[in-house]
Amino acid sequence: MWTEIYRPKRVEELVGQDAVVKRLKGFVAVKTVPNLLLWGPKGTGKTSMVYALATELYDNYAENLMFVECADFSEQRKKWLRDDDRFKHFYSDSKSAMDIFKGMLREYATLSPITAEFKLLVFNNADFLPVDAQQALRRTMERSNKTSRFIFCTTKPAGVIPAIRSRCLNLYFRSLAKSGALDTLLKAIAQKEGVELSDGELLMLKRYAQGDAGAAINMLEAASASSSQISGKALKEVVRTVFRQRTKVDALIESVFAGKSKDIRTDLEKLIKDERKDGQSFMVLLHEALRRKMNAARCDPELFARLMLYESETDYELCYSLNNMIHIEEMMMKWHQQQNSGGSKQPGII
Repeated sequence: MWTEIYRPKRVEELVGQDAVVKRLKGFVAVKTVPNLLLWGPKGTGKTSMVYALATELYDNYAENLMFVECADFSEQRKKWLRDDDRFKHFYSDSKSAMDIFKGMLREYATLSPITAEFKLLVFNNADFLPVDAQQALRRTMERSNKTSRFIFCTTKPAGVIPAIRSRCLNLYFRSLAKSGALDTLLKAIAQKEGVELSDGELLMLKRYAQGDAGAAINMLEAASASSSQISGKALKEVVRTVFRQRTKVDALIESVFAGKSKDIRTDLEKLIKDERKDGQSFMVLLHEALRRKMNAARCDPELFARLMLYESETDYELCYSLNNMIHIEEMMMKWHQQQNSGGSKQPGII
């Protein structure tokens, strides 16, 4: 895959993040690094930076790096722990997923590495980690500062507890689309692969990718599979496949505004089941779809603000909910009622 072929091998190769590169090159020069919090929009190079940093710090980073996908743990819990060979020595049916997880991290972090001065523990999508797991990590960070360094990657730094944020060097990753670095990256890859990419197709590619460099590269690779000259038709076909999920969510929003109650319930159940999304991840998709709908229809900003208020209430309720469907479906019914009323103020809303 092109995303792996063109993944930066060195810190200085990461495009569009000059401030971050400058800071980390200093640490690479002395072969050490503090605890890090890497945050910014999706597809800006946070994961690539982790691997580039590990490559420069170690002769063989596979021995000294543990990469934890927090979204997988949050969603699958014991199944994820049971199926991952790294955790087989810690797994026990008699223990809770949280106890196994915390025990495994605590033991791994405190063990001294054999071929290096310290190990790296990387937590991708760190905002998905439950608060009690983050609290346990805070204590582990304090006790194992001589044997391990911790790197947290997230698009939502507020989802990481202040106790962890304050113990990390916080580095912000800028949007590649806004800085122009995404254009440079895509043109360079297209040239190396012998692909003709016109300005029109480049603009279309960036619009569909929404600033996500990984998504843009994957679409470029898929669109070039049948021809060395990228066409708008080929890109649209790729987008139709790659963004099937987005299309489904857009259709759900249309059902909400049309007041199709049965379709809303059916589509919502199918989406959550098929896409294997937890409630808060699904809220992100709904938020993006609602923004697209409101922008396309040029809706009243006041109406949009009221719909956002319902969304924020639901997002908070999902933090303590055992049934996501109830709260999300209730929010959608309120969206329809508010839109159908023409955005007039309702009692208790504001």
